[in-house]
Amino acid sequence: MRRAQLLKLLLSVVILFITLAVVEYQIGWYSLLTSWQGFSGATLAMLMLLSLSSNALRALRIKISFELPAVRYPQMFYLSTNHNLLNNLLPMRTGEVAFPVLIKRYFGIGVVNSTSHLLLYRLLDLVALLSVAGVLALWQFSPWAALGVALMTLLGLLLFNQGKRLMVWLLGRWRNAKLTQLAQVLNDLPTRGGHFGAIVITTYAVWLTKLLAFLGVVLQLSELTLAQAVTSVAIADLSSILPIHGVAGSGTFEAAFVLAGQFYAIDTTALLTVAVQLHLFLLLMSFVAFALGWLVAKIFHREELLQVETD
Repeated sequence: MRRAQLLKLLLSVVILFITLAVVEYQIGWYSLLTSWQGFSGATLAMLMLLSLSSNALRALRIKISFELPAVRYPQMFYLSTNHNLLNNLLPMRTGEVAFPVLIKRYFGIGVVNSTSHLLLYRLLDLVALLSVAGVLALWQFSPWAALGVALMTLLGLLLFNQGKRLMVWLLGRWRNAKLTQLAQVLNDLPTRGGHFGAIVITTYAVWLTKLLAFLGVVLQLSELTLAQAVTSVAIADLSSILPIHGVAGSGTFEAAFVLAGQFYAIDTTALLTVAVQLHLFLLLMSFVAFALGWLVAKIFHREELLQVETD
């Protein structure tokens, strides 16, 4: 491990311990954890189901974009939950490396091809998160502004293929072998017609279910309005792209959530409390989804072996 990487890792660990200490001093871990007793079993089950649905929809997006057979969906679900867990645990989005590695192992899809699809997912994820959060946050203040955000997003998606074609043309102008290969990969991405439409719809379904689960946690555990909750949740989620943060996103997730709430002049301690609780829910559901994905993949593999033996 290089010195720079080691320093970043040590910094991530330091941020984790600082976060743990600040939470204990400001709130107290015991009172924070016992506050979950206010959830009814039905409410908690519904929020967990929404979160798991988001993972299931991510796997469906993989199936749609690569046009994989439905019978292999259990492996796609395991791949998706594995990738999501690593992304939530590892710093600086290094968990993204798992996607091309796993999809090559399970489906034999090349690294360049799978990475280009992953970039498409991430771009659409950003568009979906910002547009859904923007519409929800603006709706109570100005429905017309919310409608404007929705229409601009729709226009951008309709012009998505033209933007890709321009990028392919620009890359082709350099007469470089690697750039030519990249241009070909981008050109092959599904960015038009029903295929692209299905990927976009699935992406929005992913974020609607995820945001509903997160907003359910925040609104249940705090007195934030919908606009305040949406703003804080969206900015906290975006904090994962920062170059340095604590182990499992600790510190920066909470800081982003609190910073967003400052726009509304909300008490910092109250914001920190719900930020930590939301982060705990996110991490817990990442482990639950991974365990479910592993179990489903094992059962599917066992049934596949039994079918082979029967034949």
